[in-house]
Amino acid sequence: MINLRTLENEPGGKEGARPLFERMIRHLLKIKHGDVTGIRPAPGDWGIDVIKGDFTTGNTMIWQVKYFVEGIGKSQKDQIRNSFEQVIKKAKLENFEIRVWTLCIPCLLSAKEKKWWEQWSKEKSNETQIKIQLMDETEIEQMLLSPDAEIVRSGFFGDNPSMLKYYLQCLKGEIERDIQELPDQKLYDKALFIKKILAAGFTETISARTQFFNAELIKAEITDKNDEKEKAELNSLYEKIRSMWESRFNMALNSSDPVKEVPKVYSEMLKAIEQSDSNILKSPKLFASFVHKQGFMQQLADICEIGWIPNFRELGKEND
Repeated sequence: MINLRTLENEPGGKEGARPLFERMIRHLLKIKHGDVTGIRPAPGDWGIDVIKGDFTTGNTMIWQVKYFVEGIGKSQKDQIRNSFEQVIKKAKLENFEIRVWTLCIPCLLSAKEKKWWEQWSKEKSNETQIKIQLMDETEIEQMLLSPDAEIVRSGFFGDNPSMLKYYLQCLKGEIERDIQELPDQKLYDKALFIKKILAAGFTETISARTQFFNAELIKAEITDKNDEKEKAELNSLYEKIRSMWESRFNMALNSSDPVKEVPKVYSEMLKAIEQSDSNILKSPKLFASFVHKQGFMQQLADICEIGWIPNFRELGKEND
């Protein structure tokens, strides 16, 4: 017998089970449908986890994988709606056709949940002409028990789960996200966070732009996936960084020479974030490096919530 929730017995618990479940689904779909591929979120995944077909020729099949083990309540329904709306929006913007959209979940639906799913999927299918399907616990278990899936079944649930061990090693290696290269050094020339850095007397801004760019990638990914825990952790990091800035800014503002001391807060914050990366700013769910977290600081500056000169909010008014 196969119990999908045993994935939670590995290090990481329920949160760790989510990427393991997604990887397992990719293998099963590869066996059943052949030419399928996963989509890496960079930035965002367009509401797509696995796809069969070609973006340029249309006629694609798309799978969205959600590790919903307790059924689909309000939050899960919101995530389903958001994922479907996101991929429909991207299909229109990027000009590709969706033939089938399938939701993959490791549970069975209650009668009430099944009624909601049937009503919602029928409504959206009529509205978009896309075939909407559900791959639930029973279908996934049947796929795992098929002779063709013996390698995947033994790799994740056998006496010597080699694939599971491999992916656990991969996850342990994801201590930090890769830093993506800035596509254009003039990117964000007119952005408010750059104006604030220049106003504070700093002329080198490439690192700041790279920080901001990588922070935007994470924000876009979290927005696309609509993962409540990831959103909560991101908001927590914003608040911690804001608090770190506020204490330093107030001290500098009340010094004998605020015009001289306040700009120093910028360098102090960059250093403080780097030093706090592995303790108070640790982000186990986001795998964000100190560069990403410095980017979160730049994002706060860009919406004029923090700054590096005494009257930094005046720059924000000029940008309105």
